[in-house]
Amino acid sequence: MTVKNTTAKSRRLQKLIASKRAEMIAEFYSKMYMLGGMITATDTYKRPMGEASEHFSLTPAAYHVTMRRAPTEKGAGDQMIMAGHEPMLHQWFNRPLKRRDVLIAKEWCLTGSRVRSFPVALWDRILSDQKGKQNIYLPVDVWGFPGGQAFLKGVPCITFESPYGGLISYLEPAMCRYFAPVIQATKARLMGMVTDRDAEFGLRAAVNELANIVLLQARYIGSGGRGQLTSNDTAEFMWPDLFGAIGTIGHEFMCSNQDLERALGDCEYEMMELAVRKLHNAKLLPDLVDAETIGLENVIKALLAHPSKVKAGARLDSGDIAGQTVLYHQEMSYAGITPPRDIVFEDEVTPETTERVYRHFEAETGLPSDKLFPGAGGYWWKGVHRDVLSTGFKRSQTGGKPNIKFSNSPGKESIPGNIRVYGRGDVMYIADVTENVDGEALFVQLVKQGRIVYDESFQAQAKRSDATWGKYTRMELSPLVAGWIKSFSEKREVERTAARARFDERRRLRAAK
Repeated sequence: MTVKNTTAKSRRLQKLIASKRAEMIAEFYSKMYMLGGMITATDTYKRPMGEASEHFSLTPAAYHVTMRRAPTEKGAGDQMIMAGHEPMLHQWFNRPLKRRDVLIAKEWCLTGSRVRSFPVALWDRILSDQKGKQNIYLPVDVWGFPGGQAFLKGVPCITFESPYGGLISYLEPAMCRYFAPVIQATKARLMGMVTDRDAEFGLRAAVNELANIVLLQARYIGSGGRGQLTSNDTAEFMWPDLFGAIGTIGHEFMCSNQDLERALGDCEYEMMELAVRKLHNAKLLPDLVDAETIGLENVIKALLAHPSKVKAGARLDSGDIAGQTVLYHQEMSYAGITPPRDIVFEDEVTPETTERVYRHFEAETGLPSDKLFPGAGGYWWKGVHRDVLSTGFKRSQTGGKPNIKFSNSPGKESIPGNIRVYGRGDVMYIADVTENVDGEALFVQLVKQGRIVYDESFQAQAKRSDATWGKYTRMELSPLVAGWIKSFSEKREVERTAARARFDERRRLRAAK
């Protein structure tokens, strides 16, 4: 084949790859969309609430999402990082609803469901507003922090507005799921604070491949673009500018050569030697027999057999990992293996264990820990659940009047008003949308009348996480919002005091009988 033909073939293949990539990205976001495009993708209690009160359903309203706690991991403080707009918003706004699907949901809820309730007036109004149209766009606007923005616990991070408050209510389960990418982005920042080596984000711990990709995107943003390594080949194919595949051999490879008629060490060595010979960056697993004796000898022997394979190294994932990093470095140095090789360490790696391993290595060897490589696959999934951030989705305004949710648990009270957030030095300033504020507007529009309008590169979001982490140290309420809270709190206390007095009087009367 001529060079010209080879080049033409290569161009055709690249076009096919690009086309397939675009198809997969579109499919990925479409899979976030609610099953069947059905408005049943919400909590059941949305239906009876909407049926019981047309004021609740049909009055203009605002809601907001607030992360009422920050991750408890070392280094987070009260901060976290916004991420996840791309997959989260597609849950409801990937494409318009179908009129027929709304009518199917209505019929089922009124005749087939065990909870035979449906906010008929709400959905009839929405369908009437778009009379004759089969594709129904939801009259919802969404504002919030852009991707990569560092923010504080207790500060509303996303707001929702609609002429129909009952419609926003339907979004709660989907939008509360922002907790997952926000936690992931923050984890990436915390890991980056203790190591400049990218820690792998594995695939097998994910509940499914879609969830893995969602959190990979968030990790990239939170790490400032440094979180790229993954064992998810699909993610790398779809976003090769964001993610890089990593992986050489596993225990199954080492086990496959075992034979009861032969020495275990010999069987192990043969697979190590083969890996170094065939692969350019093999990281050898030495713990199939014993990491600190036979495995160590075999690693050294295999590396010495191929001195030109300077990217080959060891992968430690059981036992005293900190001590083994020192042992392997020293024994490889004594054996004359140069240059120093990467040593991957795993076994439940977290930022804390990474820091501990680094400090131990530096103290014992007197050398920098730049050849140690954390493999933190399981860490990325630890503590990824809603309660970690106490994610709340609360109605904050109805018909222009502020709403508030009180709580007997500190920190769980909501902030009233149709909220916007501004930057003033190190302060996150919270105000109502009606106020004129002298400050940097931190919210951007994410959804306009049911259509996603947020379109920002992951690289730009990653840069923002670098620029804003540690920037804000406290929150402040505008006098208007603070006044609403004060008035609500005073009214509450007056009424609670009166209610206690009534209870006390009833108890006194019962006791006197």
